Amino acid sequence: MPPARDRARPDCLHCVYYFVTWESDKPRGCRAYEFKAAELPSEVVQEASGQPCQLFERKQADRQKPKLLR
Repeated sequence: MPPARDRARPDCLHCVYYFVTWESDKPRGCRAYEFKAAELPSEVVQEASGQPCQLFERKQADRQKPKLLR
């Protein structure tokens, strides 16, 4: 079981604001906080503020995936 601090931190990969950049030194970004970083944005926010991310919004699970047209 992960430590309590890891369970409290939101998973950026499931957040609507998370994005991937083309920059090799800053491959991860957050549109809500408007920054790019080498670490996951939730880790950067935790280190800077001492609190878990307050803007996390889970992506919709029921969103349909695009279908291939044949």
